[in-house]
Amino acid sequence: MERTAAKATANVGVLALAILVVVTGCGGDGSSQSDEATAAYRQGDGVVVQATEDSEQSTGDRSAAESTDSRGTSGQVETETASPTAAPVEEIPWKIQRPQGDTAVTAAPDSTTTSTTAVGQSDGAPSGSSGAEAAPSARAATVVTTIPGASGGVASLYKGFLGTLDRNKQIVDPLGSPPATQPGTMPLTGLPGVAPSRPAAIVKIDNGPAARPQSGLNAADIVIEEEVEGGVTRFAAVFHSTSATVGPVRSARTTDIGIINSFGSPLLMYSGANEVTEGLIRAQPTVQNRNAGTSSGYWRSSGRRAPSNLYTDTASHWASAGSGPPPAQFAYRALGERVTSVHNTAVTDDQFSIAFQASTAGWSWNGSAWLRTQGGSPHMTSSGQQVSAANVVVVEAREVPTGMVDSTGAKVPEFVFVGSGDVSVFTDGKRIDGRWNRPSLAVAPTLMSGGQIIELTPGRTWIELIGRDKGLLG
Repeated sequence: MERTAAKATANVGVLALAILVVVTGCGGDGSSQSDEATAAYRQGDGVVVQATEDSEQSTGDRSAAESTDSRGTSGQVETETASPTAAPVEEIPWKIQRPQGDTAVTAAPDSTTTSTTAVGQSDGAPSGSSGAEAAPSARAATVVTTIPGASGGVASLYKGFLGTLDRNKQIVDPLGSPPATQPGTMPLTGLPGVAPSRPAAIVKIDNGPAARPQSGLNAADIVIEEEVEGGVTRFAAVFHSTSATVGPVRSARTTDIGIINSFGSPLLMYSGANEVTEGLIRAQPTVQNRNAGTSSGYWRSSGRRAPSNLYTDTASHWASAGSGPPPAQFAYRALGERVTSVHNTAVTDDQFSIAFQASTAGWSWNGSAWLRTQGGSPHMTSSGQQVSAANVVVVEAREVPTGMVDSTGAKVPEFVFVGSGDVSVFTDGKRIDGRWNRPSLAVAPTLMSGGQIIELTPGRTWIELIGRDKGLLG
């Protein structure tokens, strides 16, 4: 009887809260939504502040951010400001799929590993020990259900470049041949193995202080770090050879258009985006969209506070994915081959850093891999291992404004990873400076130095995508 009464009381409380929201006209973040703001946004009259970035809540994440986890702990802490024009979103019943039982962060092994274990391909010691990354509430794979989303958006507010570009349009002349997968190797790592017949899965991951330690970074084949508004960074982790539980999952940016298109027909997993960005992401013709607002296969961990507590697993998405393996993104040396004098521009360099506005990312060579620090401290994964890579590729790209700002007024940048620019490749304890060349969005970049293709060490590669001529590489 007491349990029934308590449940009834809780239901009354939820109903009262719903009535309060309707009466006050507040968004999911508690902000007032005025008719004037809505009208200005819809008319696209230059009030670009209304197209706030980082508002994945506007595409279905708001309800989840305010939900109560299995322990009864409120998730309405550290939520982000949604677009003032976003209509209340009804949570899709299957959108947040929690594992059975407690949803607290627990250690559990990775469910599937199909690649050869080597540097950068396990979440253990970077020297090549086997193992897999612990993750919040790892669970058995289920088939993900997804529904179509609108591909419209308020295009008049967008002032960037990538969203206007056809993926096959050539904007520069090619230098050399694009990378190609060598027989008997994995396309995204160059490691020996039989490539699984599945597409790349790209997951947007939070890198704010509340998001660390993340899950899945040391199971990814490629990780791209991109700067967003306010100088903070997000990751686009690319999986193919190994499945993983990944998170915290966060929102998309227009910079991602320059990342996702070279992977063929990849899955893109993210928590959402504002209306403008969402429309541009949806318009990418070969991308299999897995926005958390329109796809199942996501859940929230009770061990963290929203919004940095959304997780997914690649295996469940692959179970309902189309397309085969992705194309290669880099050229690789033979397994075990060292950088030698034949690479005539290589110099010894065992430590460097990227001075992003909000925090500095550091990398140091330990003799077998590059180890990452964040803000001067080792960057650790949820399993207690330091983030590591076989290669780090620092790409300098043109930065353009998008015409959007976030809820604090910070401008949302876009980094144009197509065309050409300077590159610094850190591999085998060496630094090779050169140029990257990418004629169109549809092809992977070619890395050149001294008239030669720059070849990487087989294994995981990180790309640090930074603004050109800013002196961030030190």
